[in-house]
Amino acid sequence: MQKLHVAQDFAVDAATAFDVVSDHAGYASLPGVRHAWLRRAGDSHRDGVNAERVLDLGLARIVERITEYEPGSALGYRIIASPLPIVHHGARLTFEPLAGSTPRTRVHWSSTLEAVTPVVGRGVEFAVARQMAVAYRLALMIWARRLR
Repeated sequence: MQKLHVAQDFAVDAATAFDVVSDHAGYASLPGVRHAWLRRAGDSHRDGVNAERVLDLGLARIVERITEYEPGSALGYRIIASPLPIVHHGARLTFEPLAGSTPRTRVHWSSTLEAVTPVVGRGVEFAVARQMAVAYRLALMIWARRLR
């Protein structure tokens, strides 16, 4: 099992950072993502709990289901369909307000995954986790720059 965590500081309040990160349509502007859309709207908010968002990566599509939606505080999801040889146990983004005279927020992105095939898949599991960490870090950096 692989656990990964990345963090990035945003020069905005937690509510603003959350709005950008939780908006499924914004993922289409990230490198490697061709299109992003909702397959199913959430129960109480279009991007909220039980929303299913699809990320078209060109050669692959990933479907994520939102499991937690607390504006300005936390966003959780789980990959429910993917060509990757992994089981995704879930990811969680938390929005930590930072002290200071101007609004700032530290966004933490954690995820846990496991290879489908335990012995042979350990190398694949490690490689997928590293690639996901790079993608998470890049996404957070891009969003943080856009909000300056």
